[in-house]
This record gives sequence, C-alpha cells and structure tokens, in this order.
Amino acid sequence: MTMQSSYIPALKYNWLTKFYDFLIQRFLKEQTWKTFVIQSFSNKKPERILDIGTGTATLAIMMKRSYPNAKIAGLDGDENILAIARSKIQQQGINIELTHGMSYQLPFPDNYFDVVTSSLMIHHLMDADKINTFKEVLRVLKPGGEFCIADWGKPKSSLSRLLFYWVQFLDGFKTTTSNVKGLLPGFLKECGYDDVNELKKFGTIGGSICIYKGKKIN
Repeated sequence: MTMQSSYIPALKYNWLTKFYDFLIQRFLKEQTWKTFVIQSFSNKKPERILDIGTGTATLAIMMKRSYPNAKIAGLDGDENILAIARSKIQQQGINIELTHGMSYQLPFPDNYFDVVTSSLMIHHLMDADKINTFKEVLRVLKPGGEFCIADWGKPKSSLSRLLFYWVQFLDGFKTTTSNVKGLLPGFLKECGYDDVNELKKFGTIGGSICIYKGKKIN
C-alpha cells in the first residue's frame, strides 16, 4: 500500500486542514485529554519522545513544555499539516524535530524512544496498517518504554455511538470500525505489548476518546 493511496488527511479533505486546530480545541476537549496523556507517563524523566501522526504538533509542544530536557520528535504523513506544525513550533521558540513519514514505516532505529504517543491518528489506518504501526512502535521503543494512545474507542453510551457517526462519515467506516468496537487493546496485546490498559474514557460531541497504554518489557 503506497503513501499516496492510503493517506487520509486529518479532516479527510485538504481544504479543511487549516481549520483543524480550531475544531479540535473548540469541540473535542483537546487540552483535557492531552494533558491526561502526558500525566500518564510512567517515566517522569524521558530522554526521547516520539509523537506519531503529530498533526499540527499541539501534543508535541505540550510535551516539550512538560519535559523541556527531552528530545521530542514528531512524524506525520501530511506535508500540509506539518507546515502548520513548523510555524507553531517556530512561534514557540522551541526545538522539535519533525519528519515526513508513515507510522507503519518509522525511520528511526531500534530501542530508541522512552515514550511514543499518538492522538487521533490510529483511526485513519486500515487494520493491517494499525497492526504494522503497533509493531513498528514496539521496535523503536526502549525496553521499559511505553506507547500512549488517545483515539476514538468503544462508546460509553448509545448517545456516544450516535455522535461517532459523523466522525465515521468524515474518516471512513473501514478504518474506524475496529476503534468503535474497542479492538485497539487487543491489537496491542497481539503485537507483544504488556500491561495493556484503557486508562480513561472522555466523552465528546464526536464520541468517546479513549486513552490506552501498553509497555515494551524486553
């Protein structure tokens, strides 16, 4: 599967990319659950952190503020959204390394990162690419490292399920079905992660955003 044929922009259409930050901040309680992700790290002094599907780099910037001594890297397959990210990082006057690439073909060495994060990106991938992404993240994590995911999960109510249909309309039913069925923790376990847990579920007008974490033991 090629990057050109498989890539789905953050809001499905490229012309919507410029509105991404406003919509996520305004409607999806972004600061609340991204702050929770950062606070959930077991390692409070990480040396290297990778944010896959970094988008406009909001989470990467928040992590740099929380861990100023850590080397933060962000990866995304969309050059348009990376341009926004670069502008935000420059305005902040901070150092975050951005790379154009795909999550299932990570251009990083084995056993390199203490933490890998992902927020609202995994649901853009077909299940085979979800699995390959999880395997690639496991490869680049150091032993003892952890993978923290914030993404759409199994709805906590019938209303949440109804609300999630608009996300599926935008991002596609094929890529989001495993999310809404709550299958991501099982995928992580199949790929070799330990201590896989759903840490918290946040209700939004788009459905339930779940925080998952898995660790690399060896």
